Amino acid sequence: MTASKKVELKIEPGFEGVIRLVAVPPITLELSLDRCIQDGRKYTLLIKGKQKNLSPPGGGEAPQCRVLIKAKSQGIERTCEVGAAMNIQGESCGIAAVVDALEAGFIGKGTAELSVVPDFPFAEACKLSGVISFDNPLDILGADAGQKVHLGKLVKFEPRIAPFFKTVKLRLSVFHTPSPKARRATPYSVFEWTQQEGETRTWRTGCAESDGAKLLTYLETNADQYAYDFVLEAFDEQSGQEVRYLLWDRPSALRFPKPVLKSFSVEFGRMTAELDNIDPGYKLPLELSLWRHDAWLQDPILEQLHVMNPVTRPAEALSSSMEFFFDLADYDVLTGESHFFGMLRIPRSLSGTENYVPISTVMKFDAAQFLPFDDDELWLEPQKKKGGPGQSKQLKTPKELATAVASSELKLRPQRLPHFGAITAGTREKNLLVSFKVVGEPVYWKDASPVFSVQDATGKSEVMKLDAKPTAENPRLYEALVPLDDKRIHGQKVKLQAKVSNPNAKLWGESVAAPPPGTLAYEGTPRLSDVTVKAVKLTDATSYLKVQARARHIPTGKSGATLAFRIQEIASDLPDPIPMPRVKFRYDLLKGEGGQCDSQGLLQARITDPLVVEELEPLLNGKGKGKFRLEACVVDNQGKVLNTDVPPVSIELGNSPNAVAGALIFGKLVPREFRQKVFSICADLKVNAQHLMACMAFETGREFSASTKNRAGHAAYGLIQFTPTAAKTLGTTVDVLKGLSEVAQLDYVHKYFRYWIDTKQKPLATLSDVYACIICPAAIGKPEDFQCYVQGGSTDKAFTANKNLARGKTFITKEDITVPVQRELDAGREIQFRFVG
Repeated sequence: MTASKKVELKIEPGFEGVIRLVAVPPITLELSLDRCIQDGRKYTLLIKGKQKNLSPPGGGEAPQCRVLIKAKSQGIERTCEVGAAMNIQGESCGIAAVVDALEAGFIGKGTAELSVVPDFPFAEACKLSGVISFDNPLDILGADAGQKVHLGKLVKFEPRIAPFFKTVKLRLSVFHTPSPKARRATPYSVFEWTQQEGETRTWRTGCAESDGAKLLTYLETNADQYAYDFVLEAFDEQSGQEVRYLLWDRPSALRFPKPVLKSFSVEFGRMTAELDNIDPGYKLPLELSLWRHDAWLQDPILEQLHVMNPVTRPAEALSSSMEFFFDLADYDVLTGESHFFGMLRIPRSLSGTENYVPISTVMKFDAAQFLPFDDDELWLEPQKKKGGPGQSKQLKTPKELATAVASSELKLRPQRLPHFGAITAGTREKNLLVSFKVVGEPVYWKDASPVFSVQDATGKSEVMKLDAKPTAENPRLYEALVPLDDKRIHGQKVKLQAKVSNPNAKLWGESVAAPPPGTLAYEGTPRLSDVTVKAVKLTDATSYLKVQARARHIPTGKSGATLAFRIQEIASDLPDPIPMPRVKFRYDLLKGEGGQCDSQGLLQARITDPLVVEELEPLLNGKGKGKFRLEACVVDNQGKVLNTDVPPVSIELGNSPNAVAGALIFGKLVPREFRQKVFSICADLKVNAQHLMACMAFETGREFSASTKNRAGHAAYGLIQFTPTAAKTLGTTVDVLKGLSEVAQLDYVHKYFRYWIDTKQKPLATLSDVYACIICPAAIGKPEDFQCYVQGGSTDKAFTANKNLARGKTFITKEDITVPVQRELDAGREIQFRFVG
């Protein structure tokens, strides 16, 4: 102990013990990095130098040391330490420390400094001169800090992963930048990569897709600028567990300003809107409609109430900087006596809610230039509850309340008067279900007393009165039922009509003009129509296919019959389409509940199998290869199509039908080189490639691996389960075969089949012959009832090993051994495992 250091010892009363003082001579340590050897992820640090007085008394074990590593790359410092023994030879000493690049923070391109701390009394840390340089890519291009973009900018994330980081998974998390006092919530988007899956991912700033529609994701605050944080992590599997490493955290890495509505005007034949701060490559969906407002009452004194109705249904229009909206109204319509103005709203789909959002949450606009509208002013629905959580409606500004803005052509603020809304016709069991919607205050409709009827095709003669009553759930929705077989409508062209019986009804105590009658043309001929299919995005990586058809005047569930979809593949080398019964449809309504058709006559279903979706989705956009027919039809309890009364209707997907002979079952489960080699060796052997793939699928459990071990415990491995005897026949061993790549092992599959074809002098013409070549060569060329193995005979051992194929018999035939392989062949023919080319 040096004289400069003092040690204070406190002894509590009653304490007894022995204190021994040991003198430790002054310690000196001088070290430097001799060599740094990199072997993939492993770094071996060889440190050499001089020491004094570190040798343990009495020649004991060499002292342990802690090697401290401080790595710096991309402006980020990471520290770790690793233990190592010091080897002392006189005054010379050395340390060999082994570190993992990920553990040590040797990530990206940077340098590291070293220090050594001996585990010895009063030994101080020794900082080594010089640095270690490293360049181990593990990063994401495109996730740079400080990016400034516009809404909808397509950002590309490209992984950079060094080859030796085989087990490392990269995860890039995107967060909305929280307010100064808030914490981060759940990530908005997460992207993951491995070395095997290193494709570039794309991400649009401020928006996403949900349920097939675009969705804005920056509506949580009303800020003028929005930002996202990027966080990159690495996950490494160690001892069966995932270990997380934070690589970097970049707050506000990407920013974009709120879009600005600059101008908005109505002209003859078109409507023009101009927006700034939107990326030129992004189309922002906006709900744009042309509206008409007139005085229903011609008396100038009473002309304080105006009707406000859209000329066209609100349609989704695409907008970006300097983009025009064309052809929303004809010239003849605009040159009439009515007054027109344009209305711009944010579609509800953009917010992901059932409610419209204020314009100000999506874009800036000048309230002096545009006339803002509150949602309550546009639609006469039940009054929303005032106040509630958060800021009350009375305290909000017109901008915060505005769910729509009108063009500058509108000089007066119109009010929307009661009128008849949508009329729809569907089915409920054996009845025609007619629904009438009325728009406006219930007090008016109670006084107006609407009446409903069926008119002839001209609309001038009444066919029948309808007893329509308000539904319990919605007093503004009236429903009426008419038997579908009623001769007055069955097979007839009619019009469904709604009108008021009291044209003098008042609204808010004032007289208003009676609304015009609402009508809907309807034809009572049972038929299916309007088959559609579209892809609905759930996430950036997953989607499902939504299919639907319209059913008109069809009894739902009659005699157990139901409405259904089916898919057929159209092959270029077959005269008839191929049924695809394993493509499963998940119907919105279960069987027995309205025959799978809802009350509005809509049949809807989903295809969720990811492999089916992957095959069909490109065809919707004119891409990919293949041609399929989607059909809506009526089927009986056994699934048989009933096309006498209601013919099926269909649409076709894709334009390039596959040739069945050119397709390879299970082709998507193996790489291209494997597929090409299968076709090549089968051409030489004159063997059906589909048969060989079915056999390998069964033998490997669809793994198609060169090292697959026999599932029954036998000493057999690989694509066709090579046994030691078979391997010896081919001049090799099982150990050699299972160590090959799958493509290389196919050479031995080729050699094996060639051996038996030459030995038997018989072709492998059928699936049973191909599989017999693997499991029972004696059956090659034999009839299907040939007994391969018999219980109690010379083949008893083989019978016992394959007893599950006997199906209760005391023998196993050639047909029996082929049953499970036939199942694989049938499954592989389905679309979800197809590969063409």
